[in-house]
Amino acid sequence: MTSIVTGLRDATRLHDGRVSPSSLWHGDPRPSVAVARDSNGAIVRIGGIRDTHGSLLGTVNTAVDTFALEARDIAKSFGAMSVLVSSSLTVKPGKTVALLGPSGCGKTTLLRVLAGLETPDRGDVIVAGRTVSGAGTFVPPEKRNIGLVFQDWALFPHMSVAKNVGYGLTAAERSSGRVAETLAMVDLEELADRMPGKLSGGQQQRVALARALAPRPDVLLLDEPFSNLDHDLRVRVRGDVRRLLQDLGMSAIFVTHDQEEAFVLGDEVAVMRDGVIEQQATPSVLYDAPASAWVAAFVGEANLVGGHIDGNHADTVVGPVPVATFNAPNGEILNATVLLRPEYLMLGNGDEGIVKDVEFYGHDTAYRIVVGETPFLVRAMAAPRFALGDTVSITY
Repeated sequence: MTSIVTGLRDATRLHDGRVSPSSLWHGDPRPSVAVARDSNGAIVRIGGIRDTHGSLLGTVNTAVDTFALEARDIAKSFGAMSVLVSSSLTVKPGKTVALLGPSGCGKTTLLRVLAGLETPDRGDVIVAGRTVSGAGTFVPPEKRNIGLVFQDWALFPHMSVAKNVGYGLTAAERSSGRVAETLAMVDLEELADRMPGKLSGGQQQRVALARALAPRPDVLLLDEPFSNLDHDLRVRVRGDVRRLLQDLGMSAIFVTHDQEEAFVLGDEVAVMRDGVIEQQATPSVLYDAPASAWVAAFVGEANLVGGHIDGNHADTVVGPVPVATFNAPNGEILNATVLLRPEYLMLGNGDEGIVKDVEFYGHDTAYRIVVGETPFLVRAMAAPRFALGDTVSITY
């Protein structure tokens, strides 16, 4: 029997191929939050938009045992090509889930299914406790109360900023000051009359965000909205968006193929591969307790080595590595793939390995070491101590 395990950094790390229940919330018990129901006992609404003073805008409440959004067992094919295969994820009220995966894995298709732009072949989509897609049910996009920010922002070039933001509102909502209120959320109130072509990339992105927020959605979906921005602006804008979503108490799904972006923006990260959600967890749990070797390598640099689990440690080529205690059946020794993150390894004077490459980044140094026939990546928070060709010891 072979499992993937992670070298422990503290007492809650590593598992026998599954995420430890002590370090990952998944399924029951669901988060307990305040109840708001109408006179018939029905849930009023889930979501949350607050103004800059922290006051709720509109009637916005949360309910026990209800996610802001839940996708259950979603499948979608285009002809003979299966794009989504039993994909499931949840979004807790007021939280952001980053949907992370390589290009072509089905992220945007899943987002379009959630928004109602695609009809799934199978599965249920539940928004604020209401089934909007399922057996015999399909609520059109405009009636789902979901906001969507497209990858290219999709602004109307012939409309002013204010008219873009007010496009999806009723006449009564437009005359109520909703547009100005929403532009103030994204610090664009002074640009209300400007045309999109006269705005910077970051300003256009905020207009698209304001347009999605203006109808007061239960959930906001963002499809790689920063991909058209250069790196420095992207970093600044994503930080602004993260703070805004937190301040508004907005539930959101953010699609990205960038692991750093997913970890920065997501309260939880759902990792997708070939149309399947491989694991959904907090960034720290994903990093230290991945559900598979593929997830381990995808969400960070990973040394994956063979080992034998005996009680609370694994015997590896770099010596014993502490892991969560695993009681194998009949006392057998478990063969495992052991995850060793580069920053958890230490180099010293010795002759166990040979330095094959050294890269100094300022904030740390990356060493590529070979021990026997096993390659390792080691990161040290210091200037280079060893040079190419040096022999070293390597320990966990």
